[in-house]
Amino acid sequence: MRRRVLVVIALTIGFVVFCGVQDRITAAGARRYVALQRAAAAGKGAAVTVDDIMQPAIDRSVRTGLAWGGGVAAAGVAVALIAGRR
Repeated sequence: MRRRVLVVIALTIGFVVFCGVQDRITAAGARRYVALQRAAAAGKGAAVTVDDIMQPAIDRSVRTGLAWGGGVAAAGVAVALIAGRR
């Protein structure tokens, strides 16, 4: 395989990892919001807004997704460059 193809594959896999991690953490924030709202409706807690819960969850999901996706992409590009020399 050509080095360029390997780099494109590595970057694509890094993007897919970013999307997967970002989705999981955002979904966890949504589940937390629903749980807190249900507890508030049952009189067992204070009501929260979507922004109170989701904004930190989205921020965390982007940072974590970039870390994981960037790490995977960087490792893949390094392997592609090394393998491309051979």
